[in-house]
Amino acid sequence: MIRMKEARKIKGQTHPEQWLLEQLHAYTQRQPRGDKTPECPDNSFLRAYAANPGSFSLSDSRVRHVTSCDHCLPALLDFRSATTVRRPFQMRVAAVASLCAACLIAGFLGARYWSHRQSIAVEPPPVSQQGSLPTERTLDLTNYGTYRDAEDQPPRPPVTLPAALLHVNLILPRFSEAGRYTIMVVGDKEGNGRIAYATGTATMVGNQTKLSVTLDLRRVRPGNYVFLTELNGQNDWYSYPLKIQ
Repeated sequence: MIRMKEARKIKGQTHPEQWLLEQLHAYTQRQPRGDKTPECPDNSFLRAYAANPGSFSLSDSRVRHVTSCDHCLPALLDFRSATTVRRPFQMRVAAVASLCAACLIAGFLGARYWSHRQSIAVEPPPVSQQGSLPTERTLDLTNYGTYRDAEDQPPRPPVTLPAALLHVNLILPRFSEAGRYTIMVVGDKEGNGRIAYATGTATMVGNQTKLSVTLDLRRVRPGNYVFLTELNGQNDWYSYPLKIQ
């Protein structure tokens, strides 16, 4: 009956090694403790051995002496008990310190995050992101005719476009053919100083020839330029005066 009770008691222990040490300590405490002899190691060794038994070889004469000495063995168990009591407390302190450090780090990162969110909400978007969507413009060349040489062109007002990113809906001059076109903005009628370049396919819509292209004129200084069109395969450019505002 007593053995069954002891077995249940051992089984219910979370740390069986600690329970065994406690039983051994209780047993040695009930035995008469012998006197210290000149062969007994000092307390510094007993403390070190109790804290970390694996750091000493079993062939060490001091270890053999402690296990057979009526004075040293109880003293060793006393140091061992004190060590096992301190360790859980130290581990708890370390755990609490780690938890506090984690909370501080989480709080710091949270403050940085919300500060960043607030700055995004308050600050205006960068200039480079403003107006990033193309502006719609219609360029009607219906009444400009198709002239290849500057000498053949009668005086006419220039077409105008803003200095912006543009989606240009282009209406070509009368009798223009459908097909693939190359569009350019250049510095003069000779085609020097290319500023913008695009290609698009023109289709017949009713009696008009239309195509759409995107032209990036955001970095162009206001002034007079030349707008060029060419139907692929013809190798003939048609020029129109252009004013960028």
